[in-house]
Amino acid sequence: MRLGRSLTIAGAAALVVAGTAVSTPALAYTTEDGFTLDAPSSRVVDPASSLTVTGSGCGNAENPGQVSVALTNDENGSAFSTPVTVDAQADGTWTATLDLSKAIAELGTDPNTDPWYIAAQCMDYSGSLSDTAGEQIIPDGTSFSGEYVITGEAGAQSFEITASGLTPGETATAVLINQADAESADATPAATIGSGSVDSDGNFTGTFPAPSVPDGTYVLRLTGDRYGEGGDSTALITVSGGVYSLTARSDDSDGDDNVITQNDDANAQPVAGDTAATVAVTAPAKASGQELAKTGANGLALSILAAGLVTCGAVLLHTRRHA
Repeated sequence: MRLGRSLTIAGAAALVVAGTAVSTPALAYTTEDGFTLDAPSSRVVDPASSLTVTGSGCGNAENPGQVSVALTNDENGSAFSTPVTVDAQADGTWTATLDLSKAIAELGTDPNTDPWYIAAQCMDYSGSLSDTAGEQIIPDGTSFSGEYVITGEAGAQSFEITASGLTPGETATAVLINQADAESADATPAATIGSGSVDSDGNFTGTFPAPSVPDGTYVLRLTGDRYGEGGDSTALITVSGGVYSLTARSDDSDGDDNVITQNDDANAQPVAGDTAATVAVTAPAKASGQELAKTGANGLALSILAAGLVTCGAVLLHTRRHA
């Protein structure tokens, strides 16, 4: 039997979702039948670019396999982009490159509308289909930049904050983080400065009264609620006797640096909505080993189209919680 015939996966399922964070990079999702899709090094990807994904567990030297890779953002599973099909190596490993700009245009959906998944499935020489593995990505091709100014006299100071490169329509929030906690992306804020909506061009502007906080040294952090895009103040913010001022982080930097520097996107996670999902389709019904809160359920029908055979199988779309 020759490989390369068209592939359709269809069915109805329950969607199990939870809303904290997807997995860290450099991990992989392995289906129950051993097919693996590696998580991308960064989930934030430029929607105008191509994305190369890798995996393993597709056939072997005696029973070679092919992998079909496609893009979807339809939670009802009614649409996939035209898949890219590649031959797996003799050891079952594989690499495929998907043109995201073409795939997103084909699906006709705003790249800022989440969730998006890369989906992959293996078919071996005998025609057997693996479960379909999925990893969530965040299409975003803009670079964040920001600035702030502290104005006013003691007891009546304000923060004037501007930023660009955010996602239109999301909510951006500025907080103060204790310096000792600033290396943590999940640090509990010492105080909230203020929040507001990002405009249609991805810009944010806000003026907020300086919050009352204990004397100490802080970092200003501005983040959007789509996946935490944003950054931290380059200078430290010192509060003494209730009065705000800026302090250089090191001897070779300026103490009056008002820049908000973009944080690393490599560990970016969706922070709102359905960010973890396991989808089991038709027979055999499968469940994820993840302990996720069941916050919703939707019927799901998934189709991946390649060139040749039409069949049915089980599908799992999976994004893990951030460790």
